[in-house]
Amino acid sequence: MQHDPNAHTQVTEVALPAELTEPLPDDASTVTIVARTAAETALGVPGVHRLGGIAARAADQLRKQLGRSASTAGVQVDDDDGALGVRVSIVVSYPAPVLHVADEVRKQVTAATRQLSELPTSVDVRVLDVHGPFDDEQSPLGRATEAATDAVKQAGESTADATKRAAAATADVTKRTADATADAAERAADATAGASKRAADATAETTKRVVETAADTTEDVRDAAADSLARASEQAADAAADAAVAAGDAASAAADSADAAETDAARHRREQP
Repeated sequence: MQHDPNAHTQVTEVALPAELTEPLPDDASTVTIVARTAAETALGVPGVHRLGGIAARAADQLRKQLGRSASTAGVQVDDDDGALGVRVSIVVSYPAPVLHVADEVRKQVTAATRQLSELPTSVDVRVLDVHGPFDDEQSPLGRATEAATDAVKQAGESTADATKRAAAATADVTKRTADATADAAERAADATAGASKRAADATAETTKRVVETAADTTEDVRDAAADSLARASEQAADAAADAAVAAGDAASAAADSADAAETDAARHRREQP
């Protein structure tokens, strides 16, 4: 820890918990940076033995996802409509005066957070326990606090995991629905195209049969006309032949009549006196 030139109390060098030594991500939110700074500052105040656990509210899980809440090593920071609320839980070392240590932590954390954000900031310091040479192990209150913190943390992780699984399931259902819709649309398009092709083929086939039938009918009419013409020609030839024969007979009959008339005329002349 560095000495804060604006602080009225010397900030001592302390060993930081593991969660305070991990580098913050480049896109860390303001509340996350403030939480880390508040924790480091509080640990550097003389008389602070360690930071206590904080049982985060269930609603803070959503606020944390929105980047408006952060917690670390006994510090909870909330962004409430443009104002920062910082809660610090500490365990005071015996025989340091509890009220003095809490007040100094409040002053130091307030000064440190104001260097990071221009938002109005309120700092609430809670003393969870006093640690002295008589404490060989963690006090019942400390154990209960840590147990509660662990339970809340596990509940938050379970909630986040359930939310993640629900989101994945929803995305999977949405994808299957979209795939089914696309498949149905593709099948409908294929069926429509098939029906259109079959209709076109049937129309072409019908047209072809009509054309072929018309051609056959035309050919039949032409053949019938040719047959009728041939028969008419034959009948005309027969009639002409019959007429020629009749004309020949008439001519022969006329010649015979002429001969007979001439014979009669000659006999008549002979019989005249």
